Amino acid sequence: MTDGASARRLRILVVDDDANSRDSLAMLLADEGHAVDHCASGTTALARLQAAAYDVLLSDFMMPGMSGVELVRAAQAAAPGLRCLVMSGHPAPADAGDMAWIAKPIDIDRLLETLAG
Repeated sequence: MTDGASARRLRILVVDDDANSRDSLAMLLADEGHAVDHCASGTTALARLQAAAYDVLLSDFMMPGMSGVELVRAAQAAAPGLRCLVMSGHPAPADAGDMAWIAKPIDIDRLLETLAG
């Protein structure tokens, strides 16, 4: 892991319907010095994105109600400059286009490199 003090602090919204994955990832990112909020659904995430400014949306792909791809499309329509990453244990579907994709299980060092880039 990196030295959180030397990296740019980001405001990150983590969205995952699995509480253990969501909480663990949020804690790891916070330990790296990032400001992290998290929630369990796409609809809750969209409400949070309307209420506050985030640098990064980090969303699971497979969620009930709204997939990560659908969430990213809606989020980028509402906030065109928002950086988005979709997490999945599956390959990116054809409809994901050029969305940034990161494989699960998450390699935290790779994620931190991606966020820093």
